[in-house]
Amino acid sequence: MNSIHRALTAHPAAPEVPTGERSAEAECMEACLEAAQVGLVAADACLDEPDVAQLRECARTQQDCAAVAAATAAVLARRGFPQPGDGHAVLLPLLEACRGAGAACAEASGRHAETYEHCAVAAEAARRCERACAALLARRG
Repeated sequence: MNSIHRALTAHPAAPEVPTGERSAEAECMEACLEAAQVGLVAADACLDEPDVAQLRECARTQQDCAAVAAATAAVLARRGFPQPGDGHAVLLPLLEACRGAGAACAEASGRHAETYEHCAVAAEAARRCERACAALLARRG
């Protein structure tokens, strides 16, 4: 059990939330935080490549994914309590946006993955984030 999952489980509202729901929240938060950090690193790396012009769109989608994923993780940490369903007005559209940003980042980064390892890593993290957001949406929707 990672620190995020432990923190969610230790929350006073945890007994009111089914274990599967709490696990899905933890997995989504972890994937979002990873995508946020990897996206920032990868975008910065794109800017340092000699052929930066061909990586401009890729870097932008990586930055977009990073911003949306970080916001999603922050809101999920606050709005998932005390019961699943709380925060629907904010969380569900944000999860949808994060899923879309992850898909766009994975696609854009994937086009450069064979040439640039940082793009390959960003594509993997973004795809994981996209899947985690979709899984949580399926549980919450």
